[in-house]
Amino acid sequence: MDYQRKIPVADSEKAVDAAANVFIQHSFQIDQKSETALELTGPGMISSRQNPLVGISNIRISQSRGSLSVEAQFDSIRRLIKYLAVLIIVMGVFFVILFGILFTRQGQPVGTVVLISLAPLAPWPVLLPLIMAWLKCRTARALDVLLSNAAHLAGE
Repeated sequence: MDYQRKIPVADSEKAVDAAANVFIQHSFQIDQKSETALELTGPGMISSRQNPLVGISNIRISQSRGSLSVEAQFDSIRRLIKYLAVLIIVMGVFFVILFGILFTRQGQPVGTVVLISLAPLAPWPVLLPLIMAWLKCRTARALDVLLSNAAHLAGE
């Protein structure tokens, strides 16, 4: 699990309902619902501009006497980063082929052409892990706020 948290609440059933309503509004699908637990599957993240909660692929919200516990996986974020990595690799191959054809005809050495072609992609091996960490932090923070709000609503 990428995220686990347990918080005290006054009415755990009301808190689960409040959290479930938020997830349902963000196109989460209910996989299993019982008296003590709720499992949902997320719609998937296709952009970092979406609500951070869609970075959650699977979430389990369970209630017990006076507490609410949440376990979540952030597989949607990992999938988005994998798509970005594949896109960058494909762009690199495309640039090497394109510039290889253009510049080798002009007499440039092949090694120089490859380096020039891949230079624009050089920051991405550093940026991708940073983007992934930022998205995970953002999703965890959104879950913290959601749980806090659900606990406050359950106390009313």
